[in-house]
Amino acid sequence: MSDLDKGVGGQASCAYFGEGVVFKGSINAPEKVVVHGTVDGEIVARDLLVGPTGTIKGKVSVDQADIQGKVYEHIEAKVCLSLRKTGRIEGSATYGDIEIEKGGVLSGDVSTIKGSSSTLQQSPPKVQGNLPLPPQVVSSNPNPSEKTNVESNKLSVAGGQGGRPPLFNPDNKK
Repeated sequence: MSDLDKGVGGQASCAYFGEGVVFKGSINAPEKVVVHGTVDGEIVARDLLVGPTGTIKGKVSVDQADIQGKVYEHIEAKVCLSLRKTGRIEGSATYGDIEIEKGGVLSGDVSTIKGSSSTLQQSPPKVQGNLPLPPQVVSSNPNPSEKTNVESNKLSVAGGQGGRPPLFNPDNKK
């Protein structure tokens, strides 16, 4: 393959739209699309670079996207979506992985491809509402001031004097 066949930057099968260029229509590139101008339409490619002066209005479907400019409507980056500090996405975005630099703006519907796969998606646990409260332990002793033998034994085992634990004995003076 000669250097002329590789296009700008030595990249094979690269579609390049320079600053000031306005393109209306669909682009289907097997490798890379670089946008420094304006594209109004659909883009399908493996890689996408939208430079700081680039704008895309339409549907984008790529494996990897590096957004430094603006994308409106919809972008799907199956592997990775990188939104740089000068980048802006307004509309919907679907991604495999995402990285957003401080200053990058992502506004609209956002979803991950990983979460939409039924084999990878785990449903959240179901919570049943209106369940009865757990039973409460109620003493069967009709006179709460009298301790039952079991209650007295528990207190004396706890090391108390006179059936009371030392921490709760108000008569315990040092």
